[in-house]
Parts: sequence; C-alpha cells; structure tokens
Amino acid sequence: MNEKEKIIVEINVSPKGLHIEHPTCSKGHSLKCDKVKIHNFPSIKVKAKTNDEEGFMYLDPIYGSFDNIIEGMKIPDGVIVELFCPECDESLTISGENCKICSAPMFVFHLPNNSIVEGCLRKGCMFHELKIVNADQQLARLFEERMLL
Repeated sequence: MNEKEKIIVEINVSPKGLHIEHPTCSKGHSLKCDKVKIHNFPSIKVKAKTNDEEGFMYLDPIYGSFDNIIEGMKIPDGVIVELFCPECDESLTISGENCKICSAPMFVFHLPNNSIVEGCLRKGCMFHELKIVNADQQLARLFEERMLL
C-alpha cells in the first residue's frame, strides 16, 4: 500500500448508537456527569459561553443524538458557543479546525487510546466526527512527524 491510499473500515453500529463513555479534556479531566443523565447514561458536562452569557451544557452521550440540556443560559440556533472543561477551564476549541458544513470552529473531546470526538460549535449544526486511532496509526503518525522534522 502506498502512502496516499486510504483504508476504509466499515463498522456496524447498534441502532441504539455509540455511547461515549470516558470523554476528557486534553489534561485528562473527566467530562462525564453522573448527576445528569440523558437516555439513562451519564451526560457530558461542559462549561458554555456565548458573547453575553455563561452556563453549563449537558451533552447527549450517544454519538449521533443531540438531546442536550442547557442550564443557566439561552442559546439561539446559529450562535457559536465556546466550550470549556468545567474542572480546569481549558478551552475545548480546536485551533485552526473548522466545520466542514458551516465553517464554525470545532470542539474536541479526548477518548481512551488517543481516539477523539470532534464537533461543530454552532448551535443547530449537527456536524461531528468520531476518530478512532489504533496502535498502528499512532506509530505511523509518530514516524511521519519525525520525518517532517
């Protein structure tokens, strides 16, 4: 296989969706909230800010479902929301990464084994991606980074 070939992997997903179970900020603080459940699962708690309001969002932990709960603020559709870790206040925005649909900034949650969930920060835009990284991909990335030095 040459460098530019892509490998396509098909995954059969349960009709109930994928449960995002261990989301963290980049510093490793858990975003899982056992106190607020959505679909009987712990939600993903983040601090949310717009230009003039601040509150919390409890995000649906089922990948592909958007039954989120907003607390302490109102966010109209179309508004870009900044998300932060509720423990360390780290921004969850990905620098230089924009939504492929609406060009808004993107957020990232880290998952075990260097996998991530990325999503659009514009309320109402449903674009998001789940990137699962295996050990072979991690080694390939390290090798590529070393070759670019």
